[in-house]
Amino acid sequence: MLPFPLLDSFLMFFFYAFIGWIVEVVYYGITEGRFINRGFLNGLICPVYGIGFYCVICMLRPFVGSFPMLFFGSASICTIAELIAGVVLYAIFHLRWWDYSDYRWNLKGFICFRFFLYWGLACSLGMYLLHPAEHMIIGRMPEWLKFSLVIILIALLLVDIIISTATYIGLSKRIKTLQKISVGLKWPSDKIGSQIYDTVDTIVTKANPAMNSYNEYMELYNAHRTEEKALFRAHREEERKMLAEFAAAGRRSIIESGKATGAKLGGGISKVIKTEKKVLERISFSRRDSNAEAIRIMKEGIGINLNEKENDISYEDDDSI
Repeated sequence: MLPFPLLDSFLMFFFYAFIGWIVEVVYYGITEGRFINRGFLNGLICPVYGIGFYCVICMLRPFVGSFPMLFFGSASICTIAELIAGVVLYAIFHLRWWDYSDYRWNLKGFICFRFFLYWGLACSLGMYLLHPAEHMIIGRMPEWLKFSLVIILIALLLVDIIISTATYIGLSKRIKTLQKISVGLKWPSDKIGSQIYDTVDTIVTKANPAMNSYNEYMELYNAHRTEEKALFRAHREEERKMLAEFAAAGRRSIIESGKATGAKLGGGISKVIKTEKKVLERISFSRRDSNAEAIRIMKEGIGINLNEKENDISYEDDDSI
């Protein structure tokens, strides 16, 4: 039923639970400025990381080629695992090992949108960078070594669960043996965690001048951006006013030029009409004169013929008619 052999699956769980514990120490060392041994257990693991990332590997291996699918899928899987773990621990012990109530978009303080994004980013990088190296190392280990490590780690985990549970319900105070075992289990995690925090603190201290310069730069940059936005809004307002004035002046010039053009065209058309009228009148007068002259000539010709007929005079040439 598992996508990997049983021994490999256990080793993967413990490996990612240990990586998760380191991430917790580093994160809270930076944000809180001190070492905090995170997690429910005394040992060097945070089981919710191991469970969450193992589920991501099992479910999302086919989608490694799609970063959006891998990102949102792994974020959803790990957020659900975190929600279940937080609710179960609170229901049993009435304690919170994490509380996101101060973050925006949280659900009863157990999960929040910011850590949803953190889960997606961490698991996506883990799938691309961490998982191939870890899978190669486990694949090269002999079976006897895998079996021995799994037996030892499971035994330590069971003892840690029992001791941690006894501690939180108050039994370790009554039973000194349990208290000694709890201290013995917690000593390695405190020692290693302190060394990790010291390293982180040294890095942060060395990086403080650069961080301060960066913070000053960001403050100056944000101030300049605010000024630029204010100037941009003012300039845009001036541009809108100038554009409105230009449009109004353009409309007025168009209207005035239209009126002037109409007046000139009207005057030219009226002149053309008058000229045409004069030409037509002349043509009509000339036509009337020519028609009258033609009628007169015809009448005269007809009269001559009539007279010639009466006097019995004939002409061979009729061209005069």
